[in-house]
Amino acid sequence: MKQDRLALEKAVDSGDTDLVYHVLLHLHKRLTLGDFFRLIESGGPKLIAASRLLEVYAKEQNREMLRDFYYSDDRRVESAVLSLDEASRLQDPVACLAAVKAAHKFFSDDKDRGFEAKMMGESTRLLTLQQQLDKEVEGKADGKVEFFGKSVNETIRLCILNGLSKRAEKIKDEFKVPEKRFWFLKLYALTELGDFEALEAFSKSKRSPIGYEAFVRHLVNAGHSRDAVAYVPRCDGPRRAEMYVLCGEWRMAGNTCKERGDKKGLDELRKKCPNSMIARELDQIASNMK
Repeated sequence: MKQDRLALEKAVDSGDTDLVYHVLLHLHKRLTLGDFFRLIESGGPKLIAASRLLEVYAKEQNREMLRDFYYSDDRRVESAVLSLDEASRLQDPVACLAAVKAAHKFFSDDKDRGFEAKMMGESTRLLTLQQQLDKEVEGKADGKVEFFGKSVNETIRLCILNGLSKRAEKIKDEFKVPEKRFWFLKLYALTELGDFEALEAFSKSKRSPIGYEAFVRHLVNAGHSRDAVAYVPRCDGPRRAEMYVLCGEWRMAGNTCKERGDKKGLDELRKKCPNSMIARELDQIASNMK
């Protein structure tokens, strides 16, 4: 009888979910998209249940319908979230970036979503930069390097690993990466590369905001105890003996205690030493202390 509103209201009143879906899908097929959404949106409290069921159905079965539904109802936040969800599913960088830009636009149109709009703006800038980086390293690196979709931290790490240290610095400044975090990232990346000459130069470029104990501990954990020894003299005085022990250099640890006049510290080393040979060396050091 084409009594569309009445049919939908009666279906909702029945409490039968299947019946509501039957009417909704019938109307969606018969009406233009604009008329279909206007019917639901202008139905007032009586059709709220139908609107929610339509949203549930569209999320699971017809995301194009969901996008149109949100747009017609001016639901900007929901539209933005939907765009981000789609971006996470896309493999094509161009399509993914377009979806993030759409989310940025939706958030920007809502005056109460300034923070989200700012984050989407930064995401757009990062993804655009990553597209450029992917083109730069294409064919140059051993194996396939993919920047697109990575975090800021991972992008910096990949830049360092692929000889793009200046770009890493620029990304740090552009995205306001804290100095301490950047130093850890570069420490880890250069260690992974095994470029200890570059690591030494980096450690001397300015006073380390993470200290030098971090260098010692990371290098030891990565299996480079010999290279770690060079950073111990730059650690805080009271910590040097412990750092030498961490590197397996018990004699150096003992001499450090001697230089500091730390008889108690030397005694502690003597108790913990791993074998009798080292124990004798520490005893000799202790005997020469005043």
